[in-house]
Amino acid sequence: MTNPRVLWGVIGALLLLLSVVGWSWYKQQSAFHTVAVVGEKTIKETDWVAELKKKHGRQVLADMIHREVVFQEAERLGIAVDPQRIEQELDAMKANFGGEQAFHKTLKDEIGTSVEELREQIRYHLLLQEVATKDIVIEEEELRSYYSTHREEFSRPAQAHIWQIVVATREEAEQVGQELRDGANFNTLAKERSIDMLTAASGGDLGWVPLNSGLLSESVAHVASTIELNKDSEPLPVDQGFSIIRVIDRKEAVELSFEQAREQIRQQIALTQVSLDDVLERLKQSVGVTITEQTFD
Repeated sequence: MTNPRVLWGVIGALLLLLSVVGWSWYKQQSAFHTVAVVGEKTIKETDWVAELKKKHGRQVLADMIHREVVFQEAERLGIAVDPQRIEQELDAMKANFGGEQAFHKTLKDEIGTSVEELREQIRYHLLLQEVATKDIVIEEEELRSYYSTHREEFSRPAQAHIWQIVVATREEAEQVGQELRDGANFNTLAKERSIDMLTAASGGDLGWVPLNSGLLSESVAHVASTIELNKDSEPLPVDQGFSIIRVIDRKEAVELSFEQAREQIRQQIALTQVSLDDVLERLKQSVGVTITEQTFD
C-alpha cells in the first residue's frame, strides 16, 4: 500500500529543510544574540547562521524552489494527493521504525520535527511523482505482473494500539494488575512503575504496532490480537521481565485488490522510466526561476 521510493528520501530532505526555520527565526532576533559559549569564546547568532548558509544554503534554496514549482504545476493540472495516501506512507514509516512510539521519539529527539511537517514533505514527494508520471502509459499485462510479484507492497498487516506497563518480576506485575482492578489509572501507573524507557514517560503508550512483524513477542502479539478492547492482560513474559498490556484499538489486515492498486502500480513502474531531476528542471524552465541571493560563498 505504500511506495518504497517515498519512504527514506523524505526524512533526509526534511532534516535539511528544517535549517530554514532557523534562518527565518534569526531574522526576527538581534544579530548579536549569543547561541553558545565555549570556554571564553562566544558564538554569535550571526556566525551560526552564516555557517549554516555557507554549508547548506544552496541546497536548501534549491529544495524550496523545487517544492514551489511542483506545487504550482500540480495546482495548474488539478492534481491533489489523497490524504489517505499520506497516512499510508506514515504507517509504513512507523512500522519500519518499530512502532508508532519509536517513530515519534525519533522524529522529536533525532530529527527535531513534527508529524505535520513530515506529512507536508510526503505530500510534496507524492505530488512530484504524480506530475512526473501523469502521461506515461503502462500495458495491462505489465501492471498485473507487477501486482502478482509485489503483493506485500499493497497490504497492511493487522495492528493494535497498545498501552503497556513493564516490571521486573511476575510478583510486581501481579501487584500492578491488582491495582488496576482496584481502579488505578493505567497511564499514571506506567509513569510511576514501568521500567520500559521508551514508553514509561508517555504513560505506557506503545502506539500502533503491527501484530505479525516480530516487534512483539509471540505471546504478547497473540494476546494483543485477541483480548477485549480496554481490558488488561494477565502478566506476560517479555525481555525486560513481565508486561501488562491494554489494547485501546485494533485495525484489521488490509490488502488492496488489483483494481484498487492499479494506479499506484502504474505510477511505480512509470517512475523507473523518468528522471525526477529532469522533470524538476523542466518545471523550473517552464515557470521561470530567478535567484537573486548571491551570498552563499
